[in-house]
Amino acid sequence: MDSIIPVVDFEGKWTADKARQKAAAADLRRALESYGFLYLKNHGVPQAALDDLFAQSRAFFALPEQIRNGLRRRDDSRSRHGYEGFGGQALDERFADLKELFHAVPHDADPVLWPAELPRFKPAVLSFHRAASEAAYKFMCAVALSLGLPEDFFASTHDRAEGSVRMLHYPPLSADVHPGQHRAGAHTDFGGITLLFSDDENGLEIQKPDGAWLPAPAMPGAAVINTGDLMERWTNGQFRSSPHRVVVPQGAAVRRHRYSVAFFYSPNRDAVISCLEPCQGPGRPAKYPAVTAGEHIRSRVMATRPY
Repeated sequence: MDSIIPVVDFEGKWTADKARQKAAAADLRRALESYGFLYLKNHGVPQAALDDLFAQSRAFFALPEQIRNGLRRRDDSRSRHGYEGFGGQALDERFADLKELFHAVPHDADPVLWPAELPRFKPAVLSFHRAASEAAYKFMCAVALSLGLPEDFFASTHDRAEGSVRMLHYPPLSADVHPGQHRAGAHTDFGGITLLFSDDENGLEIQKPDGAWLPAPAMPGAAVINTGDLMERWTNGQFRSSPHRVVVPQGAAVRRHRYSVAFFYSPNRDAVISCLEPCQGPGRPAKYPAVTAGEHIRSRVMATRPY
């Protein structure tokens, strides 16, 4: 399945060659202004780390439900860690999502509960987290260049960026699905940027400015990267935080598992997000009031929990 979502390739362009860097940054800017999404090839996360992580994800979601529930995030807890069962999130706030997940912020003060039954699980998550953090910061350097800012412009707002890993499992489905219910309901991402890695099962769709939904099929070897709410606020709407969803597949695909891993990379919790200088001017005032990254993300997360 083809897609019109732009493809940006960092191979050979993120070097000491400034002309190549600027060319990649310009491609990135066009994609984020038009779609808020792009495919990124040669993103920097080793395939071996991804293979290991997906193997551990499949093993985790195959554990008995009683064991997974032992790592469940309590309904009354403010913890960001742990297992969330099938239907535990409602991203479009109408229907429960048809998925389950495990979420971890490895360097948060609140410790992660790792599954003791899978000794390779924690090392796989930490290895992926390190590689994805480096790739995400490199992407932010390209964002800065695309806006005419110094390459290290975002260093001070991301020097304590935690980065969170969300392992997602979309189980096979029966025919008993509400009309309008999805594997993941329509939503925008809350933070800065998201790096998404998935298996070869399709289902991701993004919403264009005219309201139409555009399939974003799996592309082997590429990450899907999108800008979230904070980046839209930072750029005064120049970079889109596009609604997206994971739809219920048709035909035989409805009986297959789907796995993906999202890496959410956002500014420091106390970073103040206000309109960047290149994104405002005479006749183009700032659209959004200043907010700290932590305040914004916290309010959005709480709104997605049906309890």
